[in-house]
Amino acid sequence: MSKNKINTSKKQQEVDFGKEVMSKVTSGQITMKPKWYFVLGSVLSITGLAFLSVASVFLVNIILFLLRKHGPMAQWRLQTLIDGFPWWIPISAILGIVAGVWLLKKYDFSYKKNFPVIVIGFVISILLAGFLIDRLGLNNIWSRRGMMRGFYQRIEKKENLFPGGPGKRNMQSGYGNGYGSDR
Repeated sequence: MSKNKINTSKKQQEVDFGKEVMSKVTSGQITMKPKWYFVLGSVLSITGLAFLSVASVFLVNIILFLLRKHGPMAQWRLQTLIDGFPWWIPISAILGIVAGVWLLKKYDFSYKKNFPVIVIGFVISILLAGFLIDRLGLNNIWSRRGMMRGFYQRIEKKENLFPGGPGKRNMQSGYGNGYGSDR
């Protein structure tokens, strides 16, 4: 087949597809969505992405704050950190980043761009923002005053291992890690 025939057949398919779509629109088989529908979808997507980004930055910041508060990482301190660390925070941060990446993929901004580069840039910017907030000392300010003081104090005292959870791991007997295996 010659190159002209291939180009002609592609153009013919495009014209046929266009005619088919227009005939469905005029017959009422396809209804067009109003402009506000797409504007609302874009606004909600951007708002959701911004919220997930801020939440992920905050959770990464909390992780760095808690790791720094535990002090030097001697062998016995590492086990204490693993036992008492509120694991819901990094899991929530990872889920927030994954949801943000999913929203980025759905949004037309990333359609014709190199998506892996966008994802890597998104993740690095969240980690960098969390690191900068920790290094600027905002955690110390928030933990001592303001509306976040109670939240930070509960996290530091390990009373809030799970949101709305049982508290101090139900260590009523005072032995071991609270799972009853140390007696």
